[in-house]
Amino acid sequence: MIYSRKVNNYVFPLIATNIAQLLMTQLSLHFAVNSSTVALSSISIIQNFLFAFGGILGAFSLGFNIKGSKAYANNDEGRFQDLLKSSLLLDFIIGLIFLITCWLFGESFLHYFYGFDGELLKVSVIYLKLMSPYILLTLVTFLLANVLKVEKKTKPIFGIGVASSVLDVALNGYLVPIFGIQGAAFSAILSLLIIVISYFALVYSTVFDALSKKSTTKMELFKFGLPLTGQEILESVLFIMVFDALMGRQGIRILSIYAVISQLLSIVRIPAFMYSGAVAIFLPEAQNKNEMNHLLSVIYKNVYWVSAIFVAIAVLGANLFAQFLSVKISQTIMPMTLYTMIIMGATPLYESSKVMLQSLNDEKWVLKITSIVNLSSILLLVIIQLIGFQSYYTLYAIYGLSLFILSYRFIERQRKNIVRR
Repeated sequence: MIYSRKVNNYVFPLIATNIAQLLMTQLSLHFAVNSSTVALSSISIIQNFLFAFGGILGAFSLGFNIKGSKAYANNDEGRFQDLLKSSLLLDFIIGLIFLITCWLFGESFLHYFYGFDGELLKVSVIYLKLMSPYILLTLVTFLLANVLKVEKKTKPIFGIGVASSVLDVALNGYLVPIFGIQGAAFSAILSLLIIVISYFALVYSTVFDALSKKSTTKMELFKFGLPLTGQEILESVLFIMVFDALMGRQGIRILSIYAVISQLLSIVRIPAFMYSGAVAIFLPEAQNKNEMNHLLSVIYKNVYWVSAIFVAIAVLGANLFAQFLSVKISQTIMPMTLYTMIIMGATPLYESSKVMLQSLNDEKWVLKITSIVNLSSILLLVIIQLIGFQSYYTLYAIYGLSLFILSYRFIERQRKNIVRR
């Protein structure tokens, strides 16, 4: 009961924040696409691409979350400040490199990898270039949010998230009729910048204290982040980039339906990501008390209860949501949505067990097994595509199967690690 209350008090403000932000994002998307299936497909694919790279490069922020939590729990203020400054420097370097790369090679990438051409390519290139600061701002947001999470100050995150989302909707409503898809990009970047400024205002004293210290852990964070980054690369290559590339070849009708269901899926997966983040925060305390099994039991139980509620709402509201985004989607998508949510059912187990192993310094094994499973899945997806049997259902079937296999192996490994300790 104690862990359940602590974990839920930590997680619920984050879930509420993400729900509010995603709902506002959907309202913004409604204004941005203006019922155009081309704009809907373009924005959804570019967003998935940016989310994928945000996850890949954000692995270094996860490194700070894991190591910073331990330093903070052990009252090692000097090491905590060193880790914070080093992580901030890495974020700026990575973000600037990504921005430059988008401007130089974005058009070629969208054309040759996703197969975009014509109006879809033109619209997508404009949106991608304007969204190129996204990674830099996102990495800084991750880091500042992690400082708040390590200090267990998650409640202010809700207010900031809601306010920035409302601003995003308002800007979309004003700018999109004037500038089109450029207006959607302007509003997204400005809203993200507001979040960065607001988080900084809450932790500026901690950041300034860290900046006054010498940075000696950049290489430590970089080396620790490499397996985590490799993990995210494999996940994103399979589940975002290759997955989207193959889905993009199913035609504009399926692509627009996928864009809708993927938005619903992003909402349904909020509890999985928030509860998995709690693992790294509460693990040091559970280790000191020899209560790791109890902590995991609480997290697994709670995340599935909350996720079940999200799934029910997403499936029942799927048709209304599709019509909200684009009136041109006239067919019912409830069966496809239900299929997607069921096939993705291992997501909560996968996310929490993965972070647990990474927090126990078993990230290299996680990378190894993920490499085997995900590369095998990529090969199977490509084979199905080449023989002409690829569909929405086969794509998600392989996706869900890979998650189930990895979840099983992670939990098996996790039990062995806890027994050894």
